Amino acid sequence: MAVTDVLGRGFRVEGSLARNPVLEGLDARDRAFARAIAAATLRRLGQVNAVIDPLVQRPPPGRVQAYLQTATAQMVFMDVAPHAAVGDTVALVKADGKSEPFTGLVNAVLRKIAESGKADAARIPPIQNIPGWLRSEWTRLYGKAAVRRMALLLATAPPLDLSVKSDPEKWAAHLGGILIGGSTVRLDAIGNIKALDGFDDGAWWAQDVAAALPARLLEQACGGVRGKRVADYCAAPGGKTMQLCAMGAEVTSIDLSEARTERLTQNLARTRMEATVLTADLTEHQPETPYDAILLDAPCSATGTFRRHPDVLYNRKERDITPLTRLQDKLLKQAANGIAPGGVLLYSVCSLQEREGAARVHKLLKARPDFRRIPLSLPEGLDVPDARLEGGMVRILPPDGSDGRGMDGFFIAALERVAKI
Repeated sequence: MAVTDVLGRGFRVEGSLARNPVLEGLDARDRAFARAIAAATLRRLGQVNAVIDPLVQRPPPGRVQAYLQTATAQMVFMDVAPHAAVGDTVALVKADGKSEPFTGLVNAVLRKIAESGKADAARIPPIQNIPGWLRSEWTRLYGKAAVRRMALLLATAPPLDLSVKSDPEKWAAHLGGILIGGSTVRLDAIGNIKALDGFDDGAWWAQDVAAALPARLLEQACGGVRGKRVADYCAAPGGKTMQLCAMGAEVTSIDLSEARTERLTQNLARTRMEATVLTADLTEHQPETPYDAILLDAPCSATGTFRRHPDVLYNRKERDITPLTRLQDKLLKQAANGIAPGGVLLYSVCSLQEREGAARVHKLLKARPDFRRIPLSLPEGLDVPDARLEGGMVRILPPDGSDGRGMDGFFIAALERVAKI
C-alpha cells in the first residue's frame, strides 16, 4: 500500500504506486482513483488521525492503520459513499492475511466514522495536517498566518503550470488558462497532460511557476544568456535546461543518475531542443573550460513542493537536513570552481528549511571572497514582499502568487565571481 510505504518506509508515493502489481490490472480511471485516495490521505493525515485515534484503544499495525486512514479520507474528504468505503475496505482487510484478524475492529471503527467523521474532522484545524517539526520551524521562520495558508494549500490539489518555448499569451488563450508571472501558463489540474494540444509538438513542458524562476533569474543576473556557455547542474528531468535552451544559451546539462539523464534526453527530444548531456558526480566535476554561468538547483529536502507532493511531509525527517547541507556545500564549492571570472553562479533549492537556503550561501561567501551577491527582482504578479528579496537572495513561500493557488516554495541566490579582488 502506498500510504504504508510513505509513512513506514519513507518511499515516494508515485514510486510506490508504480511498483504496485495490483494497479497494473486496473483501468486508467481506477488507477487515477487509487492515486487520488493516497494523495487525499496524505494531504489530510493530521485530521484523519485525529478522527481515528479516539476510536482505537491502541494503534493497530501499520497496514491496518493505513486501511483505516484511506477509508476515512474517502468518507470525510472525498465524498465517497460510506457504505462503499466501508464495504470495500473491510473486504480488502479480510483478503489480507496479515490484517484479517483486525477485520472486526476495522468494520466497527469505520462505521462510527461514517456517522460522525465529517463533523469530527471539521473541528480539527487544517494546520494539524503539517507534521509538528515542520510546523514549528515554519512558524518560527514565517509566522503562524503563513503556515495556516500553507495548510489550506496542502488540502487542495494544485493547478497545472506549463513553461512554453514561445508566445505564452497565445498558449494561455489556446489552452484556456491564465498567464502568471509573465511567462507561465496556468491551467486547472488535468489528469492526462499528454492529451493536451502542444504536448506531442514539444511546445511546452510541465513546470511549477516557482521552479521556472531560477532560470529566469539567472538570465537576469547575467544580463542575458544568449550565446553564453551555461551549465545546468543536477539538471534532470530538464525543465530548467529547456528554459535555458529556449533563451538561446549553449547548455551543458549534468546529473548524477543515468536514468534521470535519459529522461532529460527524452524531454529534450520531445521539445526539439539541443543540449550537451553528461552523467557525472558534480561534487568532483571540473570543466575543461570554465562556464559563463552555472545553475545549481541542488538536491534538498524538497519540503517546498508539498502542494504537488504531500508525501515529502512524511518521507523527510529533521535528521535528514544535515546530510543534505553537507552535500549542498560540496556542490556549491565545486560549482564555484567551474565559473569563469565575471561569471554567475545561481543556487536554488525547493526547500523551506532555513539551513538549506541562506546559510549555505553565507558559508560559501565566507570561504570565497571572490564571489558577491547580485540583487534580484521578480516578475510582476507573483506578490512576493520586498522583505523577502533583500540582500540579493529570494525566498518564495507556497502562498505567494496572485491567483490564490500558490506555488512551490523556493530559495534562490545569484552570485558573481568578480574578476579581481
